[in-house]
Amino acid sequence: MKANSNDIADYRKQKWENDETVFDKNEALEINANEEEFLKELAEMFIDGLPEQTFSIKDAVHRRDSNALEKSAHKLKGAVANFGKNTVFKAALSLEMMGRENRLENVEEAYGALTRETARLVNALRNFIKSK
Repeated sequence: MKANSNDIADYRKQKWENDETVFDKNEALEINANEEEFLKELAEMFIDGLPEQTFSIKDAVHRRDSNALEKSAHKLKGAVANFGKNTVFKAALSLEMMGRENRLENVEEAYGALTRETARLVNALRNFIKSK
């Protein structure tokens, strides 16, 4: 049986989500001078600011505004970099490049990946914040 392009896309999506880490505590601590309390504060600030950041991206996607998409995705990528080069970082980078290159044909799918991965990151960060 021959695989079609949807099968391949589904496999890549599943593999990406399963193989990539949404939050690596050790990597994040290394980035932040092994200051766990500081990292927890950063995580809280990130979670608090996330609705505004994701709204900016969603709005840019809806309006198909490549310039706004590039800028808003870049801003989110910078904020999430405090937690390592994880799946959200990569999803934001993908959207940033789509905006920069004015390549919006699959932007809704890329935004969907970002929202899924962002939800996973928020859950991981909330668990981290609660940990002792």
